[in-house]
Amino acid sequence: MERIKAGARELWQGSLCILLLWGILFRGSYAKDGILQGLTSCYQVIIPALFPFLVVSHLIMGSRLSLALEALFSPVSRFLFRSGRQGGAIFSMAMIGGFPVGPKLLRGAVDRGELERGEARRLALFCVAPAPAFVITGVGGGMFHSMQLGAVLYLCSVLGAVLTGTTLSRLGPKREKKGPTPAPRPRQFDPFSAVFVQAVSSSVQSLLSICGYVILFSALLQLLGGCLPLPAEGKALLSGLLEITSGCLTAAALPGRAGIYLAAFFLGFCGLSAVCQMQFCLGGLTSIGKLLGARLLCGGLVLGLFSLFCRFLPSPVADVFFSATPPRLDGALNAPLTSVLLLLFCLASLFTLSRKSRVLLDK
Repeated sequence: MERIKAGARELWQGSLCILLLWGILFRGSYAKDGILQGLTSCYQVIIPALFPFLVVSHLIMGSRLSLALEALFSPVSRFLFRSGRQGGAIFSMAMIGGFPVGPKLLRGAVDRGELERGEARRLALFCVAPAPAFVITGVGGGMFHSMQLGAVLYLCSVLGAVLTGTTLSRLGPKREKKGPTPAPRPRQFDPFSAVFVQAVSSSVQSLLSICGYVILFSALLQLLGGCLPLPAEGKALLSGLLEITSGCLTAAALPGRAGIYLAAFFLGFCGLSAVCQMQFCLGGLTSIGKLLGARLLCGGLVLGLFSLFCRFLPSPVADVFFSATPPRLDGALNAPLTSVLLLLFCLASLFTLSRKSRVLLDK
């Protein structure tokens, strides 16, 4: 039986590789358009929205300010998530920094011995949310032309993550009490200069991986859209399941309210591209199947919360929220800020590469 399963797995994986190779060779124009669209999304939305939050989150968690966050969110973390002090701090930073921040901080806490693998594995399923800059300014202001709508979508995303964490923590096994809890060892903090260098280097590596997944899935999406005759709703659904930025942009072009409801689900699910990025940041801490299941649950909860909110929304305000306007991507963030952040990202990338080259030469 195991040989049959292994043979079937190798068969569909080989077939998929052959289909992708055929698409690149004979439908290369679609792949090229997808790559260009992915690059545009990276330098106009992904890098400006995520790079500052990645750096700042690492600086906070590497300084004594993290102790204040742990004390502030400790009751919430213990009551809702059945987690320790550090779980609440990581969850709060994940809600502010975007979906790669939580997995990256969890992996670092496990490597430093500050968090148990079992607890980090459970926290990784819900310490995920799109960055507020991406949701409010990118999706709300840039794609749907309503910052208020973006704020509501972000609030629903955070509440969806809280409900997902509460549900999964109640379904999972309780933490075993092993006698009296020993007093925690005082944490040792590195100098700020060392934390800053490590924060920039780690953020650059994470962002390069994220941009790589965005470009790859954008090319794959264009290949599928060019080869499969899908209606507009089907194309929007496929786009959002694969990559969140392309999905929200495609959903914003749909008439009526369907596009906004689809965008709400995409913001909770985050897309297969984001799941792969989370798996990379976690370093094999949990399986991709569990991540997909948790993201589907969160997407359904965010969609339900947003639908419930819209039901009690006054009709004049709802008309403003659901006004049909053509989406745009370039208005998500202003051009000067985008240029400055892109320049800082390039300088940080060169600095990281130079440090790695120096280490290799020393070896």
